[in-house]
Amino acid sequence: MNILFWALLLLMLLVAVVIVIYPLLRVRRSSAIAYKDSNLGLYDDKLAELEADLGEGRIEHEQYQQARQEIDRELLQDIPTESTETASIHYGGQLKRQPGLAVMISVFLPTLALLVYMKLGMHAASTDSHQAQMQAQAQAQAQQTQQAGTVEDMTNALAARIKQQGGNLQEWTMLARAYKHLGQYLQSAEAYEQAVKQGPSAQLMIEQSEVIALANNQRFTPAARELVMRALEMEPNNVNVLWFAGVAEYQAGNYRKSIEHLSRLSEQAKQDAEINRSLRIYIDKARDGLIAAGEEVATTDEILGTAATTTAAAAGGASLQVSVDINKDVRNRFSAGDAVFIYAKAAAGPKMPLAVQRLTLDQLPTTVTLDDSMAMMEGMNMSSFGSVVVSARVTTSGSAIAKAGDYIGEFKVDDVSGTEQVKIQIDTLVQ
Repeated sequence: MNILFWALLLLMLLVAVVIVIYPLLRVRRSSAIAYKDSNLGLYDDKLAELEADLGEGRIEHEQYQQARQEIDRELLQDIPTESTETASIHYGGQLKRQPGLAVMISVFLPTLALLVYMKLGMHAASTDSHQAQMQAQAQAQAQQTQQAGTVEDMTNALAARIKQQGGNLQEWTMLARAYKHLGQYLQSAEAYEQAVKQGPSAQLMIEQSEVIALANNQRFTPAARELVMRALEMEPNNVNVLWFAGVAEYQAGNYRKSIEHLSRLSEQAKQDAEINRSLRIYIDKARDGLIAAGEEVATTDEILGTAATTTAAAAGGASLQVSVDINKDVRNRFSAGDAVFIYAKAAAGPKMPLAVQRLTLDQLPTTVTLDDSMAMMEGMNMSSFGSVVVSARVTTSGSAIAKAGDYIGEFKVDDVSGTEQVKIQIDTLVQ
């Protein structure tokens, strides 16, 4: 609301007040004038008649004097004896000036108008604003629904056309990807099957195996694994194919083959930290499976070709072996795929992790290595601070920052140069 609005509002209120109270303030004067006009006019008429009679000779001068005296007496008798104000009230129809009422109205009327506006006008404005907001949200939801409906309609139309006319490789591929976008994985797998029949390729086989796994709670079925192996035969150096092959073989329990496929991605791991973390997760799982079966297996660093770098870093810096386990009751609160962060921070200093490893809950219990080679910034490593707090935290959010609802375990190391191994159990709720 701007200044102009309030100025107009006050002006209108002032005009309304003046219109209402003006008659109340001028009643006395009006009634007095009415009284004077009424009586003096009658007196003048009678006097004029009397003078006309005298002039025409109908009455004598003595009679004229007597009659005029009589008229004067009548005029005086008609005036009440109380006062001029009482007379004006008497002859003015019992009207009088009301200054008190005028003051009350001049105060009450603007106040009442303002209160009514604040109650109804503001509420209406608020209601209109709320309705506008609700309408905008409804329109946005309707637009999203319309868009989803459009994709679904287009997918159904494409499926109907393919059913009637038969589809080519491009149409079957489009239909398969559309079904995947809609989350209809079984229909997507069937469409991919037709596409693969018309144009077998490693890419289409990988995509078909993926939707089969998505329909099977993210696990490769024997048919999905067979597709991956066929794709591997066609393109043995394809990065995506190697990754799918490593995961599929791990889920099938073929840990040696899984490590073999994943280790061929070591060059990509050196260039991309996210790829490195993902590879280490599955290689560590595969190693644990082989070790549990009594087999000997190289370390993850040796498998990925980073052993020399890690050894050199450890020789000249700090290194901690961290054994991590989780309370049984706490484990039951989370899912197998929830993230587990294992990290070291300075006991007194910056909050940035000096070394960190990310795993998933189904990998626990396990032992990991934290060392100076994992520093995020030069000079921000465990050796630079000496005293660190090693933590292990499980979270459903996947966030690197602790949040309420996470569970954590901690161990303080006073001197990293004199400590080689620590044990942590995750059992404390983060508030």
